[in-house]
Amino acid sequence: MRNIFFLPVILILVAGCNNDRRDSEAVVSAPVAMEEPSDSIKFENATSDGILQHLESETNIAKLLCQGWVMEDDLEVLNNNDEPQGIYPVRSFYLFEDFTFVKNVRNYMEHGKWSYDEAAKKIVLKSSGGSRDEYKIAAIGANDLIVINSGINSVTKLNFVADARRYRNKKDDPFYIDNNLWRIPPGGTETDEQLKKRLKDYLHFHILFYRDNLARHAKTISFYGFPGCIKWYAGGIYMIKEEELADNWYECFYSKPQAIKAYKMMSDVVAKKYKWEKGNASWVKKNLKVLEQMYAALQ
Repeated sequence: MRNIFFLPVILILVAGCNNDRRDSEAVVSAPVAMEEPSDSIKFENATSDGILQHLESETNIAKLLCQGWVMEDDLEVLNNNDEPQGIYPVRSFYLFEDFTFVKNVRNYMEHGKWSYDEAAKKIVLKSSGGSRDEYKIAAIGANDLIVINSGINSVTKLNFVADARRYRNKKDDPFYIDNNLWRIPPGGTETDEQLKKRLKDYLHFHILFYRDNLARHAKTISFYGFPGCIKWYAGGIYMIKEEELADNWYECFYSKPQAIKAYKMMSDVVAKKYKWEKGNASWVKKNLKVLEQMYAALQ
């Protein structure tokens, strides 16, 4: 039985995060083959639980908070959607031990600093954009969190769920802010090298995201809401048509011409030939191996 801390009133906690989601089914684009580049990213023990810290026995509330939380009511959106533009809300926040946070990663991402008031049992999120959120904790466990948005004097109980896992090294977490800087537009026009760096960071995020799903033994992978110019299929990777690019792709760049220039750079990378793993490896591992080669090919 999960340890649940009720603060300060008694509430009935709903079921935790359902990991038994349906497996993704998609049309597979035709893979091609070639020599594997030699400088692909290396992740030691990337698919092992050794990189994740288990929180089931944790009793310190501040430490329990340091993981990824998704509103339970929004999980169905991830089960049924995979578009790059998130028009349906998936409310979430990822709290880290260095007191940074990333919020709503599948919609309009925010980030900043957070704090926990032990006496008031209150979480405070201060966004880099100047906004402030306050949440009163009503109940918390390793997998469940019930809060009330006290910053707007709401009385509505918001139910969030988690899988009671966090990375021992926060930089391995795809949702740590350092791994999402590519989504924040620059203040001016970028050089070709700067655009390539932004694209490499974009690929790096997805490498970590694939690794994360492997490490957590996820049943379904949803790319819903993530800005991008690449479509990920079960065993295939291809470019989204230019006329079908979502607005949030353009919002990652200083201007639309810069976004299109980066798109064409990535098209050249995707057009190269890569070595696809044969045998019984999962489509996730196969895509990941090619994704690492693409990262190396982006020079």
